[in-house]
Amino acid sequence: MSQGVIQGSMREAPLPDIIQLVSQGGKSGCFHVQQDASKARIYLKDGRIIHAITNNGEGFDALMEVALWLEGSYRFEEGPQEVPATITKPNASILMELGRRMDEWRVISQKVPSVELYPQSTLLPGETPQGVNPREARLLNLATGYYSVAELAEVTQKPVLTVAKDLYGLVMAGHIHLKGIRSGKAPKLEAAPAAAPASTPAPAPASAIDLVPISERLGLGPVVPESREEETAIVRLQAPPPLPTFPIQGFPEAEESLPVTVGGGVASDAPPVAPPKPAASADDPVRMAKLTAFTQRIAQAAKTVLPEAHHEMVNRLQARSTQQIIGGEGPEAVKGLALAISRGAVDAGCDAELVRTLNAQLKALFTK
Repeated sequence: MSQGVIQGSMREAPLPDIIQLVSQGGKSGCFHVQQDASKARIYLKDGRIIHAITNNGEGFDALMEVALWLEGSYRFEEGPQEVPATITKPNASILMELGRRMDEWRVISQKVPSVELYPQSTLLPGETPQGVNPREARLLNLATGYYSVAELAEVTQKPVLTVAKDLYGLVMAGHIHLKGIRSGKAPKLEAAPAAAPASTPAPAPASAIDLVPISERLGLGPVVPESREEETAIVRLQAPPPLPTFPIQGFPEAEESLPVTVGGGVASDAPPVAPPKPAASADDPVRMAKLTAFTQRIAQAAKTVLPEAHHEMVNRLQARSTQQIIGGEGPEAVKGLALAISRGAVDAGCDAELVRTLNAQLKALFTK
């Protein structure tokens, strides 16, 4: 039977601080940590952390999984516990690492608020972004809207925080947006690129700032990368330059708001974001008419390039886009139509030269 209970919210007091407070008293017992359906148990013996277990595993990795839970609750029950000692590191280094990861996740979660969201590339088929490292490029290939952030970590066999860090940079650069619902097709899985031989010198970076890890640029302290791929050239100290994401002349850019979920943790210190006002509501017929006319121009331009056999696909996508405009999605629906037509051409087996011509025609509409 437990001899004492300590409980509270991680939003009010960081978990590392509470564990340190209990460990200084030389107590033995178990921390029960929970955020929504996710649960963890962290065991102490004579004040030392010896074991942790979650739904996904146990040991040190299970303890670090809790770093993604910023709004959970904890309850410490004092008393002897018969568990294996799977963690041998000293408390000081464990709690320092746990706190560092929590601080890093607070920043990342402002753009990647949950590991249960589904990343989707905004790039046109065949379009190659500049300044991405090999691991980020692989994520872009896998970001079809089919895998969630957590599933991408499993597929790439990388820690979920590492994947979220890369996605943060890709979102900031405009290469990826996040959806709350699974969509798209399962991407073809390819083996991760083999590491270069130790004797092959790595190419010199363009600048030292470009290769500073994201955590250092965000003031989270230095992190030793897993490999050369950890270095990223996506997130700069300044805002990224404008990217070809189809800006519509005469219409304000409507940034899609991310669903506020806590499947993988939501930044507790970030102010709540109010959903944006729909760009084309039912009480704005003039705006809706302009957007609908723009979809007709996109469809007409696509039909001048694509064979007649694909015109029905264009008509179907245009009709869907029109419904989205009526539903209030506005400029996002127009940009989505151009992307959908390009992807549809690739899925239909059109050759690369035809797709490049199609992309050039579609881009031209957005720059007039």
